Amino acid sequence: MKIDLAAFRLNALSTLTANDSKGSSNTDFLSALLNARMGNLPDAAGATGAISLLGDTGSQMQSVLSQLEASNAAFLRRYNARVDAIGDEAQVLTRLRERVAELGTASQELSGLRVDSADTDIKAALQDFIARYNAWDSEFDPYFEDGALLDDVQAGETARFSLRREVGSIFHGAGNGGFDRGLTAMGVSFGSDGQLRFDEASFDAALGSDRAAAVQTLSNVARAFGDAAEMLSADGHLLARRIDNAQRAVDWAADNRDDLNAEFGPGAVAARLRRAGYS
Repeated sequence: MKIDLAAFRLNALSTLTANDSKGSSNTDFLSALLNARMGNLPDAAGATGAISLLGDTGSQMQSVLSQLEASNAAFLRRYNARVDAIGDEAQVLTRLRERVAELGTASQELSGLRVDSADTDIKAALQDFIARYNAWDSEFDPYFEDGALLDDVQAGETARFSLRREVGSIFHGAGNGGFDRGLTAMGVSFGSDGQLRFDEASFDAALGSDRAAAVQTLSNVARAFGDAAEMLSADGHLLARRIDNAQRAVDWAADNRDDLNAEFGPGAVAARLRRAGYS
C-alpha cells in the first residue's frame, strides 16, 4: 500500500506560506518549480537552477521543507508509538486469555467436593480459588486503569466483568440447591479494590448450618465460572478476535515499514523533490 501524503502537504503548506511583501497572494514556489520543470520559465532545466530562478523564494522553500520534515518526524513518532501500543495490547490480551483458561480449569476443584469432604478440604479449596482469582485480578488490574493499555478495550473489559459476575451471582444458589445469596452467604465478597474477601467465621457458620447447600453452591459456581472461562478463551470469541486484529495490524506495519519511512522518514521530502527533478 503506497502512502502518498507528502506531496499534498508540500503543496498545502507552500500555498499557505506564499505571500509577497504587500500581503497579496503570490504564486507559490511549488508551482514555480513545476513551471520550471515544464519549461515555462526561461532557461529552466529541471531541478538545476530552479531555486536560483526563484530568488528569495528559495529560502522560503527551505523553511517549508523544514516544517514538512518536522511534521513528518512528529507523525512517525505518533505512528510508531501507536504500533507499539497495539503490539503491547496483543501481548497482554494473549496473556489474559491464557490466565482466564487456567483460572477456569482451577475452579473445577470446587465441583469435586462432596458432602462428606472434610471441613478443612472444603475451606482450602475455596481459599485456593479465591487466591487464584485475586492473583489474576492483581496481575491485570493496572492495565484497566484510566488511560492504561486496556482502558475501554471491550474484549478485556468483557472478560473481567464476566468472571466477576459469575463469582458474585446469587443465582448459583437460589433455586439451584445452594444458598439463596450464593457465595455471599458463605463469607465471600468483593472489596472496593475488586479483590475477593473471605470471612472465615461466616464460612464456618454457613457450612455448619447447611452442609449440602454449601457444597452445592460451590459446585454451581464452579460450573458457571468454568463455562464462562471456556467461552471467553475460545477461538473466535471477542477476546481471540481482538488479539488477531491487533496482531494483523502489527504485521501490516512491519511489512510496510520501508514504504512508510520512504514517505515520512528523515529527508523524505527532499528525496521526493530530487526524484521529481528538483535537486
